[in-house]
Amino acid sequence: MIAIILTVWNAVGVAMWALQSSTSPETLAQGDKVQIEVWQAMPLWAWIAYAVGTWSGLLGAVALLLQRRAAVWLFAISTIGIVAQFSYALVLSPLVAAKGPGVIAFPAVIFAIALGSMAYAHAAAGRDLLS
Repeated sequence: MIAIILTVWNAVGVAMWALQSSTSPETLAQGDKVQIEVWQAMPLWAWIAYAVGTWSGLLGAVALLLQRRAAVWLFAISTIGIVAQFSYALVLSPLVAAKGPGVIAFPAVIFAIALGSMAYAHAAAGRDLLS
């Protein structure tokens, strides 16, 4: 059941990456000047980190469904991608200063789920549930 939930969660993440990387910042932010500014200034490495974080998370969840040890490494790669992507959005951009610390909440949830996914896959591998 956990693997199914993680697959759906990560599929939504990939869909959000696809939407955000293919839609204009103005359309996405719907007039929020700070958010438009952040997306327009987002460097290529942050977009790549976003793609790596979401896609490797989805692949990790599928690997978990298939009971493959690769899930551990894919979730680890996803977590690294998430940290890199959010380091831009929350540390290097003016987002938190302009909107307040409340904008950290959802990225914190994403990070917690990524850590939990990695820990779950690691535990499953340790119990020889993954091949």
